[in-house]
Amino acid sequence: MNNELDIEKYKKEKLTISIDKEGQKDVMSYYELSRWYSLIEAVDFIDKKANQIGLAKTDGSWVKPIALQKYIDERTPSMLFDMVNGDNEEF
Repeated sequence: MNNELDIEKYKKEKLTISIDKEGQKDVMSYYELSRWYSLIEAVDFIDKKANQIGLAKTDGSWVKPIALQKYIDERTPSMLFDMVNGDNEEF
């Protein structure tokens, strides 16, 4: 069985995230959503680690944009796979 996803397909396939009171829809591709989830996951991991080592919340020394971008780029395909296949209860 091939577990590889067609990422290009999920860049085009849209889903509705929310609908406001006026009926306006927030629409995003599965790919975009998987990148947002990857960013949230990375920031959550950083927060837990910062709390663990006692890093002050106002200390911006942890901010490493290139490392965050690399994490998002590497995590996106597996996050997308988890989303599409329902491997995570959060989705």
